[in-house]
Order: sequence, then C-alpha cells, then structure tokens
Amino acid sequence: MEWQMEVLWITEAVFLGMGTYFDIKEKELPMSLFFIFGAAGSVYQVLWKVYSIRELLYGVCVGGFFLLVGWLSREAIGYGDGLGLMVMGVYEGWRGMIPIIFGAFCFSSIYGIWRLIGYQDLKTDTMPFFPFLFLSFIGVSLL
Repeated sequence: MEWQMEVLWITEAVFLGMGTYFDIKEKELPMSLFFIFGAAGSVYQVLWKVYSIRELLYGVCVGGFFLLVGWLSREAIGYGDGLGLMVMGVYEGWRGMIPIIFGAFCFSSIYGIWRLIGYQDLKTDTMPFFPFLFLSFIGVSLL
C-alpha cells in the first residue's frame, strides 16, 4: 500500500502546484483542473480504498463549507479555493485536511500581517490562497 500513498501524494502535490501557479499568475483557477484531479483522486480511492467513503465525503464537505462561506461573503474566499479544498478532501479525507487548512491559515495570516506592515494597498488587491495550501501540504507531509 506504500506506493499507492506515494502516488496519491504526488498527484495531490501536482494539483496544488498547478493551482498555485494559476492562482498567482492568472488569479483564477481553471475548472478543468478541478475536474481532472478530482476524477483522478476518485478513481484512486475506488481502486485502492485508502479512506472510507464517509471520510472522503466529510473531506469534500469541508471544501463545500468554504464554498458556502465564499458565497455568503461575496467571494471574500474565492470559489476556486472552496473547489480546491473539495478536491483535496478526495485525497486527504477530513482528518488530513484539518492540519493543512490550519497551516494554510497561519501562513496566510503571517503574509497578510507582513503586507499590512509594508503598508501595501490591500483593499483592491486579492491574496491567493493556493500557495499557502501548497506550503502547508508540504509541511504537514514532511512531519
């Protein structure tokens, strides 16, 4: 089962890396990214049964919660971030997502404070969240 987990880890890392690129460069995430990696993660889970269906559904619901927050806040949290977290739920399950999301919020808070101290105009600028998810994913994976 070890090599299957490595394949899942690499696939999720590629997803987050590509998401980071698009989030920084384009400030928008392509829907095809979510479909391709969501489908790949679903196929992996069906074939290898790494997590239970309940664990995966709860993981997807975590991302769905962020979609709802994005809708309620008029996209203060972008829809792409919520969709990305839904895809991550397929790979991580809800238990694996909690430390990654917590770490991403910590990293983004530090970056936001650094930008505030630098007196940058934050009212018109958006802050990508995928780089922090990627950083946190790598950090949690290495622990």
